[in-house]
Amino acid sequence: ETENEGDAGENGEADDGVTQPDDGVRQVPGTEYPTCSSKREVGRLAVWSVTSNKPGNGVEYLRDDNVDTFWQSDGTQPHLVNVQFQRKVRIAEVVLYVDYRNDESYTPQKVSFRVGNSYYDLQEIKTVELEEPQGWVVIPLAHRPRDAEGGAEGGGGPPGFVRAHCLQIAVLSNHQNGRDTHLRQVKVFGPRVDVTRSADQPFSFEEPEFSMYARVR
Repeated sequence: ETENEGDAGENGEADDGVTQPDDGVRQVPGTEYPTCSSKREVGRLAVWSVTSNKPGNGVEYLRDDNVDTFWQSDGTQPHLVNVQFQRKVRIAEVVLYVDYRNDESYTPQKVSFRVGNSYYDLQEIKTVELEEPQGWVVIPLAHRPRDAEGGAEGGGGPPGFVRAHCLQIAVLSNHQNGRDTHLRQVKVFGPRVDVTRSADQPFSFEEPEFSMYARVR
């Protein structure tokens, strides 16, 4: 198991992909996942566990930043990845690295995402079906919020999010009716909070008038 943090609850989405179906799921090519200033990786704040694993292919390989290694389940479906946060966190999207070329029948096809305050009250909030995926697959868990003027969702605003103590990723089926599954990497992102702003302080301290006092001369 590895350690991490947490917060989840209402809207979420991704924003740096190449293939993007109507549900917001998209694929990002390459082995290095690009960074984004509007998101932060919150998976490091959680404790990770799985329902089963083949010896030598444990849960630690989901978080080792190496797409050449993988977690392999060793049991009956569904195969579960549990992400437990010490406090409620905001979760915008989950990013999986999957490799159909190498993993074939071990590649997840139908995946469910569930959130809750504990593992006893989990609710499914999204199910996706993957078709021979190759690379990073970005799964937004909520829609972008509407803007302050009540405009349309989406655009360049921050991602939506859900709040939760627990996130569960359930592999319901694999390609070619495979039994066990491979997941090579899993990342969990939440929206990045601008600490220079708050509801009662709408000013940005990055303006020149403020930054000129940022250091002692």
